[in-house]
This record gives sequence, structure tokens and C-alpha cells, in this order.
Amino acid sequence: MDFRGDPYLTKKFTLSGAGNLNVETSGSSVAVTGASGNEVVVDMYVKLDGKEIEMEDSAVEKELENYNLDINQSGNTVSLIVKKKPNTNRSKMSLHFKVKVPKEMSSKFQSSGGSIAIEGLNGKQDVASSGGSIQVINSSGQVKTQSSGGSFRVENFKGNVEAQSSGGSIKVNQLTGDLMIGSSGGSVNLEEIAGSIVVNSSGGSVRAQLSKLEKQLTLNSSGGSITAVVPDGLGLNLDISGGRVNSPLSNFDGEIKKDKIVGKVNGGGIPVTMQSSGGSINLEFN
Repeated sequence: MDFRGDPYLTKKFTLSGAGNLNVETSGSSVAVTGASGNEVVVDMYVKLDGKEIEMEDSAVEKELENYNLDINQSGNTVSLIVKKKPNTNRSKMSLHFKVKVPKEMSSKFQSSGGSIAIEGLNGKQDVASSGGSIQVINSSGQVKTQSSGGSFRVENFKGNVEAQSSGGSIKVNQLTGDLMIGSSGGSVNLEEIAGSIVVNSSGGSVRAQLSKLEKQLTLNSSGGSITAVVPDGLGLNLDISGGRVNSPLSNFDGEIKKDKIVGKVNGGGIPVTMQSSGGSINLEFN
């Protein structure tokens, strides 16, 4: 959601070390950006009937009575809690939060409905979302997400990523670190990953385009197709089985069938496991 004007409300806090951000929202989108310094700035933007409201407004204040809104600091933890009160009517108001934090910041999100965006943070990010999309870019540390329904995207990240998704698509690009994904339903698309890769998908297609392969590559899908493009010339231990298996192999020692490839490429080395029950599998080399 795009807000061009001034925030309706701003709160500022000062930290005395690496901090934690605790976010609990229902329906509101939150964007967190890392910056230099030790200050946390929370800006709340408001739209009422589709119109952006920048100054204190009686209609907005009346709508806010239907929310539990709490923005506070305890030690080095800043909490942003915004939830609709139970048994309140459907609101004509939408809330969006932009949060500027120190770069060395960890976060914990529990969100239902609104999107979450994290950029420029170095820390542990723990995100649980039902419905809204999750995005983590230009960051480092560790990411652990659980989402139902919304998409998940990571780009330019250093550190380990663990994602569990039911329904939404997953896209990971430019990751230096280990990746573990469990997905039921949505597609999985991976590019430029330096680290071990383990994907277990039920339903959606899986595609990995890799210019490096240093550790294990494990891609499992029950139902969807699997495609992996890996560097040519590497020593690989292949264990591939699916509805139909295709790979232009050279310098291979092992067994090739239409639904199975087991053996070694270039004398063996990095374990590559690709298994699909029903879907086709393609292993290509670049």
C-alpha cells in the first residue's frame, strides 16, 4: 500500500544496544527498515474510506476506538501491537506502519492479513503470518517464517533461511547460506544460492537455477514438476526418481531409466536428490 503523505502518528524510542522488535497485527501492513544509529521510529499511516488522513481527525479517532493499539518500549524491546477488538464492525479504515530501526535488530512478527516487509536488518527475524505476504531483502542473520496463504520472498540475504508455507509461492534469490523449505501448494523458485538446499513440496512445482553448487541439493515434490539447472563439470552423486526423468548426462557411471537416475557424474561428490511422485524431473547443466 502506497502512502505519500505524512504519518498520522509518530513514536520514537532510543535503544542502548542490539534491540528486539515485537509486532502483533491483524490486517495492518508493516514495513521495517534498518538504518544507522540507535533510534526506533514508528510511523503510523491511516486511510479512511480510501483517503489518506495526515492530521488528527475525529472520524479516525472514533475508528481507532475499535482497535487495541499499543506502541511501547521495555528495555531494548519495542512492541507494536495493533488488533481489532472482537465484535466490532468491519472498518472503513486501513493502517500501515513504517518502522525505522537500528541495523542490528532482531524481530518477531505475528500477523494475520497484512503484508510484512523487512529490509536492511542484521539479526534473527521470526515471522508468522496468515494471509499476508512476507518479504526480506538486503539483510543478514537468520530468517524463520511460517505463512499460510501469502507469498514469501527473500532477496540478497546472508545467513540461513527456514520457511514453512501452506498455499503461497516461495521465491529465494541471491542467498549465501543454507536454505530449508517446506511448502504445501505454492510454487518454489530458487536462484543464485550458495549453501545447502532442502525443499519438500506437496503440490507446487519446484525450480532451482544455480550458478554455484557447494553443498547438498535436495528437491522433493509430491505432484509438481521439478527442474534444476546446475553448473557443468562438478562431481555429483545423483539419486533422481519421478514420473519421467530427463537429464543430458556425460561422464556418468550408474543406472538410467525413464523414471530413475542413480549414479555418479565426474566421479561423484555433491549429493543431488530429486524425487517426485508423478511429476516430471529435469536436471540441466549450464
